Amino acid sequence: MTGQEFYGETFARRFGAPTAPAFVTRTLKKSAVAVTYLRQEQPTFELSDRPPVEDAFLVSLGWGHYPKFQLFENDRAVPSEPIVGGTITIYDLKEAPRIHVNSPLIGLHFHLPRGAFDSLADEAGVRRITGLNAARGRGIDDPVMRGLSMALMPAFETPEQASRLFVEHVTLAAAAHIAQTYGGMAIRAMKRGGLAPWQERRTMELIDAHLDGDLAPAAMAAECGLSASHFARAFRASTGMAPHQWLLRRRVEKAKAAMRETVLPLAEIAVRCGFADQSHFTRVFTRIAGTSPAAWRRAIRD
Repeated sequence: MTGQEFYGETFARRFGAPTAPAFVTRTLKKSAVAVTYLRQEQPTFELSDRPPVEDAFLVSLGWGHYPKFQLFENDRAVPSEPIVGGTITIYDLKEAPRIHVNSPLIGLHFHLPRGAFDSLADEAGVRRITGLNAARGRGIDDPVMRGLSMALMPAFETPEQASRLFVEHVTLAAAAHIAQTYGGMAIRAMKRGGLAPWQERRTMELIDAHLDGDLAPAAMAAECGLSASHFARAFRASTGMAPHQWLLRRRVEKAKAAMRETVLPLAEIAVRCGFADQSHFTRVFTRIAGTSPAAWRRAIRD
């Protein structure tokens, strides 16, 4: 099961709409989070298509009222109440939810797989949630989700001007909020003034992807949506060192792996690991490892 049935055009067809734009965030390990904007102004007055079962949740926020809302799970009617515009409804996709499409459907729909919640918990260093505790068949007043949804709307209205980083940030914030508010996921205190978990993760990914070349701090700051000066302060608060120092340490680790696993000359290892030359490599390696590359290589082979 790919989850694509619950976002984009495939999702739209379940409600009789021809299309629906979607943004998909793939920065979490082994899981994607998606948000779809569905605008179906002509009700079909039929049940939405029966979806395949998936270990995931759908969080929907409609901008209009739904006075005759009726939910079905596994083809059985669930006691339901009218939905007020601006509230959210949470659906467990393991229960094959369907609704009677008897009102216009205009709003955002967040597809949140179980794997996404697991990744968020793992990255935060907290216990994974077991599920979501939310009322079925009625709307929930959630000002945070309403605010996040409003922040995303301009991206759907003018997608050519949308910032992918901003959309991903807001989408992941929505997933984290749902996990914390309805799943009981613990909130780990962030180091004062430090990077948010997603910013720290993205920065480390960038550094590891550019160990053999230049990576400007401004580029890392832009990926995190911060100014260069704010990013530098936040990075140091999170890691205890400047971005350049972290990059050099990662290059030294890469060089150690090369010395363990290959017989390449030190000069070639130096270039492959992003150092200017062997002399630069030796100076940095000795300062960080406490011994020269040649001595370190001899020691691990003795």
